[in-house]
Amino acid sequence: LQMIHRESFRCKQITDKLLDFARMGDSQFQAADLRELTAGVIEMVQHLGKYQNKNLELVAGPPVIADVNAQEVKQVVLNLVTNALESVDPGGIVRVEVERRDQHGVIVVEDNGCGMSEEVRKHLFEPFFTCRRNGQGTGLGLSITYRIVEEHGGAIEAISEGVGRGAKFVVTLPVNQSAKESPHG
Repeated sequence: LQMIHRESFRCKQITDKLLDFARMGDSQFQAADLRELTAGVIEMVQHLGKYQNKNLELVAGPPVIADVNAQEVKQVVLNLVTNALESVDPGGIVRVEVERRDQHGVIVVEDNGCGMSEEVRKHLFEPFFTCRRNGQGTGLGLSITYRIVEEHGGAIEAISEGVGRGAKFVVTLPVNQSAKESPHG
């Protein structure tokens, strides 16, 4: 009975996190910790059964505060992390780093998966472009990710040394949107 109670509570926590993630907040930018947002997404994804045999790690580090739409940044991280997990074989590694570089918050999602050809890299952010190994996917995740990052005044870069050599996505977001818009900032 204790085990059933404990596992029921764990399921409730997962459901609460999924509902919190799905809830669309207002579209205003507010100060948020990029590391905390990323950690929440990683924690949620780690509970999904289809990724149980893959390694997903968040590199430790200090908070990185930026003015963002938290729900949209979670969507960016979710898209990048699930794409990375889909690209690695069982036992593969997806490593996520969140750090501050000058006036930018940087989120790096790196995997040792199937990698990308130069041709694939050229079309990655186009709507409906997909090259998922399992034949699933709409091809919208990365185009949505690109749009969100652009709306935040940031940039996203896809890096791969070729097929079979893994991939790295680097998202750069301004740390302080309001200072950029303020005449005194």
